[in-house]
Amino acid sequence: MAIEALWNTVFRQIQALFEAVLRPFVLLAKFLGFDFNSGRIWLLMVSLFFAAVILAAAYEEIVLVMRGRRAAGRVVGIDPGDESPDRPIIQFKDVLGRSQEFVSNLGCNAMTRIIGAPIDIIYDPRKPKRARERGRPFSTALFLAFWLFLGVFPFALFLWAPEMS
Repeated sequence: MAIEALWNTVFRQIQALFEAVLRPFVLLAKFLGFDFNSGRIWLLMVSLFFAAVILAAAYEEIVLVMRGRRAAGRVVGIDPGDESPDRPIIQFKDVLGRSQEFVSNLGCNAMTRIIGAPIDIIYDPRKPKRARERGRPFSTALFLAFWLFLGVFPFALFLWAPEMS
């Protein structure tokens, strides 16, 4: 059997599994009066998942803006991550003087790669583990744009690619 024929067989099996898993959602859409195929349902599910991730991040950001406290932290380590960029582990003292630690969601830069480097942070006094670095607007904007793209792009395809299967 040629490699192309083998690949086509595997692809057809994956497609059949994909359509079988999404079949209940396609039927639900038809019941609700929509004519969505399995490809469009998949795009909708992916975009809804990323919308939930974005909303959770927005909630964290709103909480920090509303009741966040600024503090001085310092880099105490580097989290190498598995397949993500190295991220600084930052330690700070909360309003009660207790030592708190968190891993930044932003990758290391020249400053945050240095152990002991001072870092401005903002944290929630009610939940000190909810903390992030202050500043670094370009990195923060890039981080948010990445997650937004992952949510908006599949939704745009869902809206404007009706024949996708």
